[in-house]
Amino acid sequence: MNKILVFLATFSILMVLNFGAAHLFQANIVDLTFPVGILGIIITAPNNPMTDLFNSQTYMEVEGKRGTKFGRIPIFASVAYTLFAIIITFFYYKSYFI
Repeated sequence: MNKILVFLATFSILMVLNFGAAHLFQANIVDLTFPVGILGIIITAPNNPMTDLFNSQTYMEVEGKRGTKFGRIPIFASVAYTLFAIIITFFYYKSYFI
């Protein structure tokens, strides 16, 4: 249950950021979904044991100091949001692709 809540919270935060950025820049929401998804991946990657390649220290060294934060769920939510953004963008701009 806790994993589902973390997933939905991450997905919701990305959606709110998307709507806020679209309103701030007066842009179309669909145009900003992919960059917001990539931004979500970049933000959640350093806090994730799955992405040790992005860290300068190994995860085991850092885990003892900071503890496990959220696990892998936020990165999965960010990747799901980015895939959702790609699909939505394709359908929105279908006439340009086909």
